[in-house]
Amino acid sequence: MGRLLGRRLAATRAAVGLVMVSLIIGACGTSTTSTAPSTAATTAPGTSAAPSAAPSTAGGTTIPSIKVAGAGPVLTLDVTKSGDLVSVDMIILTQGNLYRHDAAGIPQPELVESLTPSADGMTNTIKLKAGLKYSDGSPVTANDIKRMVERQKDGGVNSIFIAGIKDVSVVDDVTAVLNMNYPDPDLLHGLSARAMALNPADKVASDPDYFLHPVSAGPYMVTEYTPNKSFTMAENPNWVGGPLVVKQIEVVNVPDQTSKVLQLATGALDFVWDLPIAAKDSLPPEVKQFTIEVGGANTLYLNMNPAGKAGTKFADPRVRQAMSLAINRQAIADTAFAGLVKPLTSFWYDCPDICPTGMLPNGGVQDVEAAKKLMADAGVTSIEAEMLVSSTRGGWKEGATLVAADLEAIGVKLTVTPVDEATWNGAVANDNFEAVFNGGASSPQVTMSSWFGTGYSATHSGYTTVPDHDKVVALITQMAQETDVAKRKDLMTQIQTFGTTTIPMISLVNRIALDGTRLPDGVLSVANQTPGYIIMQTVAEQGAGKAAGS
Repeated sequence: MGRLLGRRLAATRAAVGLVMVSLIIGACGTSTTSTAPSTAATTAPGTSAAPSAAPSTAGGTTIPSIKVAGAGPVLTLDVTKSGDLVSVDMIILTQGNLYRHDAAGIPQPELVESLTPSADGMTNTIKLKAGLKYSDGSPVTANDIKRMVERQKDGGVNSIFIAGIKDVSVVDDVTAVLNMNYPDPDLLHGLSARAMALNPADKVASDPDYFLHPVSAGPYMVTEYTPNKSFTMAENPNWVGGPLVVKQIEVVNVPDQTSKVLQLATGALDFVWDLPIAAKDSLPPEVKQFTIEVGGANTLYLNMNPAGKAGTKFADPRVRQAMSLAINRQAIADTAFAGLVKPLTSFWYDCPDICPTGMLPNGGVQDVEAAKKLMADAGVTSIEAEMLVSSTRGGWKEGATLVAADLEAIGVKLTVTPVDEATWNGAVANDNFEAVFNGGASSPQVTMSSWFGTGYSATHSGYTTVPDHDKVVALITQMAQETDVAKRKDLMTQIQTFGTTTIPMISLVNRIALDGTRLPDGVLSVANQTPGYIIMQTVAEQGAGKAAGS
């Protein structure tokens, strides 16, 4: 026993040492191949083994409890206010989803029995599954759909996801008709809990503190929640999807990145999303690492509103174009993100079918001399400003540092200020920023609406005040209702052509997340082509030999 314990202690110390070295010297490889988990876990006093398992009725095993950590704490459970990934993920797991994204990022019906569009696409009739109940036993009704749409469209931060919906007519308890502003080819994405998290309409209306203790029509229900501090959820016995393999999940906030990696390495954490890129290939073999293509971009987000915190610093579009030209995107991809991402040539990542390439100034290739000329033409010799960046997102601080170094060559001096998730999100929400190293992930339609139209980013950056903004809004609206792929791409190209000279965002590289898990294969998945929606395996999926969300 003494020799066995000694070997375990030595193994754990070796794992910790390896992680520490990696975090100090940075990532040392560019392979995206996942590390296969071993069949044996190493433990020592003060650490924990893989989660204990118990037999399930389907013949597999269930896990009583796991502990996970993301980029920050759960800030809110109100989908009309949520923007950070941890809050979004917990809302999706603990509230009603008409549609839920599978592991491939495709929306699949969950509470919906059927969705029937009219011939012209101007109405969509939703029929709920029979007998749906929230975790407290109250029924899920069509009125909950109507009220959710009304709340989101009344100034909700995620209203852009359901911009195509005009209003909702309730036919009976299980039938609602979505009356559309236009036929919306992206409608199913908006009907997920990313924007349409169902809750009992009467309880939301009568209880001002409802979202501190919500009931659930999702796979889990909230059992303990203090905003910005603690969060625990347990399996919802009334969920339509049936029993889950993992019965309880505790979400913890570990602001220090080194500590977070060490806790995953030693078993104190079972899953971490958004690991530091420097941790790549450095964790012990029982931790499986994998990257998720989140379907988005890392950007430099500028406050171009002369009435905003930055004043007129970035108001001239030539300054913003010059900044885009001055940045070496390839170096950011190779250094900050260890070659796991690609430099962008257009505003958005290379999405299938409708995303054009080569739309950024000089196709996204660095040209410092051209950048200096634009600065001279604008009559600007120097700019000093603060660039906020999340301190807990993998590769972001390093990317921001490289951007700042590149921009010094044209007289733009950005002081990089790492802050926690709450500060970073709050600064943008309250227009209290000059520049932000940012990351976006959504459908191309939603992104163009947010950046170039009347959505969250365009509003908070002041982009809605640029000349001829109404013309690009008209193009976005036309794109939203166009179902022909070739025509959608043409409209997307026109929108980005407008953006090439007005530059609302300085796009840098496509966005990925590096995640790590100690859980058995298949128990937890992260949906591709989403910001990182977590999917938990059901007992039925386990019994059929299927991974979560497959």
